[in-house]
Amino acid sequence: MAFIFSGGKRYNLIPFDTEAEFEKAVIEHAVELFGPNTFYLDAKRLIARRGEWKGGIPDGFLIDLSDPTEPHLYFVENELASHDVYRHVAEQVARFLAIAVTDAIQLRAILANHIRANKELLAQIETHIKEAQFHNLDNLLNVLTEKPARVVVVIDEETEDLNQVLSVFQRRPDVAVLQRFTSDSESMYWCQPMRDDAEVLVTNGQTTAAPALREFDTIVCPAHKEGFESAFIKQDAWWAIRLSQEARERINYLAIYQKAPIGAVTHVAEIERIEPYKNSGKFIVYVKNKRTIGPIKLDGGGKRGIAPQGPRFTTIEKLKQAKKLSDLWK
Repeated sequence: MAFIFSGGKRYNLIPFDTEAEFEKAVIEHAVELFGPNTFYLDAKRLIARRGEWKGGIPDGFLIDLSDPTEPHLYFVENELASHDVYRHVAEQVARFLAIAVTDAIQLRAILANHIRANKELLAQIETHIKEAQFHNLDNLLNVLTEKPARVVVVIDEETEDLNQVLSVFQRRPDVAVLQRFTSDSESMYWCQPMRDDAEVLVTNGQTTAAPALREFDTIVCPAHKEGFESAFIKQDAWWAIRLSQEARERINYLAIYQKAPIGAVTHVAEIERIEPYKNSGKFIVYVKNKRTIGPIKLDGGGKRGIAPQGPRFTTIEKLKQAKKLSDLWK
């Protein structure tokens, strides 16, 4: 069984007893799971056409305003991995995607009523509305529901069965993972966020959160010499990358940061296509028009946090202008 050792204590992985208990933890750690400038709406309501008993009951909704010019609405499905993902997840996701197309008016009404009933939530969203230059809440909700639907599944373990189920959808839902580790009466939570590959630890109210996605069109992937030559150079591909819906829609370029002893971004390529990688929940990126750049070398001084340990995002313009590696992350 997995465990975390911290501060001289062993924290053991403790499964959630019920879905209700899990949902409570999801709400408490929504920022860590979904990122800053997102708003989780705990609004369980049946959405169905009049006279029809079949519909969908999302566990919640997520309004993503991390990019105020490109807001997005997500249906949220909170699920325990111990449940039948084929019956519980696949059916619900299909219903959510249909609802977004056929019941947009009812969906907007549910969202508007829930937000207006919560004055604090309304005030927070209205602040972002002004920054994004939407006229009002109704204008924002119209924009959100006119876009293709997005779904995020929050689960306590990302299994092969889950990824197999999600891979059948053309717009594959995002996955976020939340696990609980306990030592005596103290709990620690491990999060795999929805929008990037960073891990998050939350303990005693102290949070190390994943950075929010900013404007980007390029993904920078760290590589050892062997992987760089066998995958990027010989096969025009890079794989086993965790990419959210947001990232898959935005990135147009893939750059390679070669680890020590080179310690520099040395190559970039255009992205040809992105496909699921087996049933891993990750993706393989096929590239074309590879070329050598820079090199954009790692900053001197040994400062931590500059060299990418996993995929990181930047823009092609920063890649063209960068004099040192830290310029890519500014």
